[in-house]
Amino acid sequence: MFVGVSCGGEYWGPEAFREVERLGYDGLFTGEHIVYHRPVWDAVTMCVAMACATERIAIGPAAVIAPLRHPTILAKELTGLDRIAGGRLVVALGAGGDNPKEFHAAGVPLERLGRRTTESLEILRRYLGGERFSYAGECFQLEDVWLDPLPARPGGPPLWVAGRREGARRRAARLGDGFLPYLFTADRCARTFADLRADAEAAGRELPPGFAWGAYVYVSVGDDREEARRRGDAHLAWRYAEPRFLGDLAGKHVVAGRPEDCAEGLARFAEAGCTHLVLALVPPGGEGPLPALRLVADEVLPSLRGT
Repeated sequence: MFVGVSCGGEYWGPEAFREVERLGYDGLFTGEHIVYHRPVWDAVTMCVAMACATERIAIGPAAVIAPLRHPTILAKELTGLDRIAGGRLVVALGAGGDNPKEFHAAGVPLERLGRRTTESLEILRRYLGGERFSYAGECFQLEDVWLDPLPARPGGPPLWVAGRREGARRRAARLGDGFLPYLFTADRCARTFADLRADAEAAGRELPPGFAWGAYVYVSVGDDREEARRRGDAHLAWRYAEPRFLGDLAGKHVVAGRPEDCAEGLARFAEAGCTHLVLALVPPGGEGPLPALRLVADEVLPSLRGT
């Protein structure tokens, strides 16, 4: 079981990034937004900081909002990241669209985001794989293009597809090296993974060895299970500017409770078929990330390693 953590677009600093590696997590990730209701760094800048602070673990965006950048620019940025990280980059790409303001601010139309994301993924695959190519798509047209230098990892970094909707699942089945849904229960992961396998079979694709069956999971650890659950729900309400997490969605999208409760909750994702977890930890108010990182590493990770 691969277990990474996400800083969620918050700059933790080199000490905390190094601690993630020292504590035995497998990866360090970040989200991104451009214009948003809360402070969020962009993914490329954050990943450079992560790459420079660590030496062994995977680093990457989970997820980068692919349509906000032209795929040529994104390919160039990702290549530089992979070289700085020494071939440790893992890229999760999402379509976004839940926050129209940032698309308007970036001059990107909201129409056909799924198609733009699919074409971006196709183009990235060819750039990062070292091809010299042309591309005639509905959204992007390229004539005799290539990358120099190439990524450190032969063939380029793994490209996971992130998202919650049917289009993301089908994109992962046809083009991805993995699938990373978020705000999924373990049961929904199991159902969706079965659908993804069926999508791949229908498309005539054999999923690559090591395909990442992932989930991005919010975790709130505390001695008081009810307080930990409330804290997790309040965090989601703030993070997504969605009061429903304090109403009809309360208690549904956070693994919460004592360390043993959280270990049990995360084990359900492994039982559902997850091979990769990216954890977003919700610390008590006023605490930085380090106490929660250490607690989960000491009291939750050991039980997951055997799953």
